[in-house]
Amino acid sequence: MPTHCVIFTKTKQEAKETLENIRKFLEEELKLTLNQKTQIFKNKQGVNFCGYKIKEYRLKIRDRGKRKLKKKIKYLTKEIKEGRMTSKQAKRYLCGHIGYIKMANVYHFTQKVFGID
Repeated sequence: MPTHCVIFTKTKQEAKETLENIRKFLEEELKLTLNQKTQIFKNKQGVNFCGYKIKEYRLKIRDRGKRKLKKKIKYLTKEIKEGRMTSKQAKRYLCGHIGYIKMANVYHFTQKVFGID
């Protein structure tokens, strides 16, 4: 079973040392190896992880996630207007999504899409 992890360090050298220590521990103690996707990124570049774009000082939702959410809201609105779903059912569906996006720095996005803080 694959496991994902993001580790932040202050310097590139510290990142290299940390990665080498992890690699050594995994191989010697657990008989595991890291896959080819293991990389070191600059903080400013950011890294995609669990649907978020993690940057130096902020957590943002990836653009693909925003597009999917907008599309789903449009679909739910249509379902409500055509009587196939109640607004209460739609709100229940969106609660998880709202919690997910509130973890990120998306004030303007939530204002635009939901009209909430």
